Amino acid sequence: MASLNTLRTKYGIVLSVVIALVLVAFILGDQLSMQNRTNAVPEDKTVITVNGEEIKASEYAKYQEIFRDANLSDDNKSDYAYQTAIYNAFTKEALEQVGLGVSDLDLKSYAKVYSQRITEMYRMYGVPTEQMEMMIQNQWISNLPTMSLNLGYEKFSAAYSAANYVNRLEVEESLRNAATTFNGRYVMIPYSTVADVEVSQEEIDAYYEQNKLENNSYGARTLRYVTFEIEPTAEDMTAVEEQIMAVDKAVAEAKGDGAAIKQAVRSVGGKADTYKKWADVDPKVQEAIKAKKNYGPVLEDKTWSASYLISDVTVPASYEFEVVVAANIIDAKELAEEVKANGGDFTKLESAVDVATDSRQMTSMTESDAKNFIGAKVGDIFTYTYNHKPAVVKITKVGDKERFVLTADVKKEVKASQLTNNNIVKSVDSFMAEAGNSVESFNEAANNAHYQVLVSVANRNDYVPMQSRERSARGIPSSRNIAVWAYNANVGDIKSFHSENVIYVVMVASIDESQYQLKNNMAIETLLKRNKQYAALESQLAMDAAVEGAQSGTFTDVKFTTNSIDKRYEPALAGAIAATRATGVETKVKGNAGAYIFVVDAINGEVDPATIDTERTPDMTQRESEMGRAAVDVLTSKADIKDFRGEGEI
Repeated sequence: MASLNTLRTKYGIVLSVVIALVLVAFILGDQLSMQNRTNAVPEDKTVITVNGEEIKASEYAKYQEIFRDANLSDDNKSDYAYQTAIYNAFTKEALEQVGLGVSDLDLKSYAKVYSQRITEMYRMYGVPTEQMEMMIQNQWISNLPTMSLNLGYEKFSAAYSAANYVNRLEVEESLRNAATTFNGRYVMIPYSTVADVEVSQEEIDAYYEQNKLENNSYGARTLRYVTFEIEPTAEDMTAVEEQIMAVDKAVAEAKGDGAAIKQAVRSVGGKADTYKKWADVDPKVQEAIKAKKNYGPVLEDKTWSASYLISDVTVPASYEFEVVVAANIIDAKELAEEVKANGGDFTKLESAVDVATDSRQMTSMTESDAKNFIGAKVGDIFTYTYNHKPAVVKITKVGDKERFVLTADVKKEVKASQLTNNNIVKSVDSFMAEAGNSVESFNEAANNAHYQVLVSVANRNDYVPMQSRERSARGIPSSRNIAVWAYNANVGDIKSFHSENVIYVVMVASIDESQYQLKNNMAIETLLKRNKQYAALESQLAMDAAVEGAQSGTFTDVKFTTNSIDKRYEPALAGAIAATRATGVETKVKGNAGAYIFVVDAINGEVDPATIDTERTPDMTQRESEMGRAAVDVLTSKADIKDFRGEGEI
């Protein structure tokens, strides 16, 4: 038993995580099997294709089920389901083919690393030790479905970024761009000096055909929508105020009884969890405590706030101790007396025990925990509920004293009541019935009800496989669901969407299925006209050009990052100047405002060769980081992925 207890004490977290790994694997397997047996898919349509292979709705539903109860936003749940489907259909085998597959041993090894990493994080945030084991298990379980995927991508990212190499010339060029500036002269002949230049429709059409591959379009949906704000009514405001005032009255009647104050505060969702450092207390609350008053209740930004003091102490900020877990409270009390009798030496007990060391921070203590430690000195021995078990504690070290307070805090947001929500939903339903299935009827219904009709465009961004979450409707926050629905809807389809405190009623007004961006005749004409104007002026460019309208000027301190010359936005000209390697060379440039010729007279600044090797390491580190972030997209871009997910499958 002593050996088992030692294992539990020292390695309880790791053992629990590994056990959780096995149990969750069986549970998830059973859940997915049960899902297949009980939830029939009416239409098993294709939702994703990977290299021509179809992922049907029934298969995709398995991935959705994994994340159904995860503590994630809807968008993150959708991303994980999508990424897991792609991983199993393509990425997993691709990684295995290059020796980067994830084995069971990898997962077991990572369980230990994971528990250590999360433990350190929880300690940093002051999470009580007795709560850590359960929290780590829950965290591991929630991350387990994507663990293989994440490890696989970590392996590939490491291998991909390891291929990075920055040579001396690149470092020298980077240093040169940062260190050097350029002075010189230029002559510009404005395009306006060229007689009218004609561009035919045939030329515009030819240019579009030649360059359309560089301007892919993945379709667009023009949407019309109206919004219904979900706001609390005056009755809702009054109802919440009455709740808060009832709590304030109950606190006053409690006359300092901490348990009664906590009960009153928690009745409206308030908290009275752990001690806080005095320095971390809101200044408004500090002022109230100094005046021996409660803070609030006060209404600010639709939220009622109040703080009630329960305890105010100046005690050590931390306690370190030895601890022995007992079988029951009676054994713990007897053990405590025996330890006290022999001077606090656990090694002199009649029966051997397993002694662990631990610590507590005041900022992680509840009132009940703190009662055991407040006033304790080095050498004090007492019984204590440790990790939900009776135990004997001996204080071995205490920290410096600080002021701590325990307050019962109310933060109650005033929200629309269920009745208000129901009335808003009725208004939405009424509007949708009037809106019909055409843009004309939608506009008429909005005008009759005095709603403003807004316009948005939803673009589909499935050409970057792992970034489907970027799909959205312009101008509408958290609009992924709207955009996904729009790509599976027809013109005239209408639907309502609830996002935060707004209901959007959206209609698909038009559909653009163009494979390439639409031809912009005006933009192409402007570009072709500029090209012709430059061609007409190029032969006349000279530093001493006597052409009518020619303008001369100078430039100073032009850098690699400069975009403007003499207050004109001329990035091409500035870039050509910064790329110059020798003075006195005449260079011609096609600018935005006209045709340019320039000469660099002086190059200022130089690179110290001794800094090249010094700067090489950070340059490599930065590039490795950039390559690591891009690795997932690079890998998945090797597959031909089409995303056909629609409403109900996102």
